[in-house]
Amino acid sequence: MNTRWIESETDVLFRLRDSKSTFANLIHFAVEGAFPDSEHALSHDLLVAINVPRRQLGLSAHGKPGDVDLLIVPMADGPMCERAIAIEAKIVRPTLENPSRNANSMGASQVVGLLNDGFPLVGLAHITIPTPLPPEMHWSIPWWSGALGPDRKPQKTGKTFAFDPFPLLSAERQQGRVLALALPPEVGYKVMGITLSKDRQRFAGNTMGEGRRASFNPLASAKLIEGVADLCHRRSELFQRIRWRS
Repeated sequence: MNTRWIESETDVLFRLRDSKSTFANLIHFAVEGAFPDSEHALSHDLLVAINVPRRQLGLSAHGKPGDVDLLIVPMADGPMCERAIAIEAKIVRPTLENPSRNANSMGASQVVGLLNDGFPLVGLAHITIPTPLPPEMHWSIPWWSGALGPDRKPQKTGKTFAFDPFPLLSAERQQGRVLALALPPEVGYKVMGITLSKDRQRFAGNTMGEGRRASFNPLASAKLIEGVADLCHRRSELFQRIRWRS
């Protein structure tokens, strides 16, 4: 059974994109920035492309970052390219032997580059995928009854379930690192911890804290927005449309 997808940033992003609930949890901080007034962040379909080379957007091939990890374009009657979102993604893979393992780079210079390129909204997402802990290191968590007891408080059922705390703890550590970056105020960010199944084929993602909502880039470029619109039309096969209501 193939478990090598965990080792590839591209494969991880494709897997996350194909899981609506996990992907919504991951990108909400950025999409919410595109609709800061009264519209619900996930009320629009999205076009999502992964690892888009700079040159495809009319940008210099020598700039940084070399590609856009996640390019997200909200949809109305057509692509809303003036609200396009560029997200720099970093994958962290802690292990029991090296629980404090970090990403090769934190992404700060890349998101500054995306701002300078003129993307309307820019975000940074750190995704930590630790190896599952052995069962003897899992926490025992009590099940609570949905009914209230005589004291009007939830009651324990006497049953427990095993919980692997590694994704939560590693995401907490990673969030501290992201906060220490002192990113530009327009850049949104989110940290997600991924819990893998025993066979590493299934996963669940939980975000750490509230993150920070992206806000519109004062350096947004009309030329870059035109490049996004051209890409949507010229290379539509690069994008997957996410329909939240389907």
